[in-house]
Amino acid sequence: MVINEGADIAMDPLSPRLQAIADLVTVGQSMADIGSDHARLPLYLLENRLVPRAVASELGDGPYRRTLAAVRSSNLQDYIEVRKGDGLQTLEAGETDTVVMAGLGGDSIAAILAHDWNKAGSFRKFIFQPMTRASVLRQTLAERGWPILQEILLQDNNRFVVIIVSQPGSTPYRLDPLETEIGCEILKADNNLKREYLFKFLEKYTRIYAGLKNSSRQEKQLLANSYRDKLERLELILNASHRPRY
Repeated sequence: MVINEGADIAMDPLSPRLQAIADLVTVGQSMADIGSDHARLPLYLLENRLVPRAVASELGDGPYRRTLAAVRSSNLQDYIEVRKGDGLQTLEAGETDTVVMAGLGGDSIAAILAHDWNKAGSFRKFIFQPMTRASVLRQTLAERGWPILQEILLQDNNRFVVIIVSQPGSTPYRLDPLETEIGCEILKADNNLKREYLFKFLEKYTRIYAGLKNSSRQEKQLLANSYRDKLERLELILNASHRPRY
């Protein structure tokens, strides 16, 4: 399907977060945006003729009405469907090439996938942007055998944003604690933003370790040891000149 030349609409630029997601969508293939929030992402992709068709879905009445109104106010109604429902239940199996789930908690994304793994496995590509608990999503993907193809780290409005690209798979794999919490691909990166991100975890782990290390309870000592191990590995990654005494 070719979008008419007259279908152009004026749109404000996407946020860095949404722009990074848009750049990961497969050009020339259909996409679905689960939790679409005014359909900004699919409208941008259609306006720029990057995808031929899109589905925007929302669960709540208010978000659904706002998304529907945004689409109706555009000239792209013939190319985007707005649907109301929960997660992948708004889609037919394999209906689109790419599925985006952005702005949800990592645990919520994992629950959407787990609701129907067979249907989830019918789509070719997933782009996840967990706002919280990305570790839950990574662990779920690893246990299910879905490979993590890319992890993008960026800042948007002074907040770190992580984007995870995955696809259906069938070979479970193991992530160590740092890979689960921070991301295996992010740990491999070499840039200043990664260092800032790792320092955030270094500070967090240091606080937790300080609160655990003097406990006389065995379970807390075991937990303290696990945080000490993570601290030591983070310092190695950050090329710390020396390690503090714990």
